[in-house]
Amino acid sequence: MVAAVAGLAALAVVLVQNVASDTARETASRNARQTAADLAATQLARQWQAERPDTKPEEDRINRRYAAKCRQLGVIYNADISPKRIESYNGTHDPNGGWAGAALPSCHVA
Repeated sequence: MVAAVAGLAALAVVLVQNVASDTARETASRNARQTAADLAATQLARQWQAERPDTKPEEDRINRRYAAKCRQLGVIYNADISPKRIESYNGTHDPNGGWAGAALPSCHVA
């Protein structure tokens, strides 16, 4: 009887260790995917901000193209970063060219 209880206790310890190890690996993997999503969104935002629209129609075209790319990142990373999501904000063009002050376009994990 004592041997059986000791055997069950040893089995329980092994199971708990395996679950803890699996959980640690899953957490590390999720953190890596979160980091990848953050980096992809940041890189896309930098590319978007580097565009220099000279006219309102050009601003609209650039905003549509990059907002679509940002949504694609949301599709790619959605399962990995849930319940967070990737959002985009259109920029506003400056009549002198480029983006107006604080109205920079962005793509980020929210």
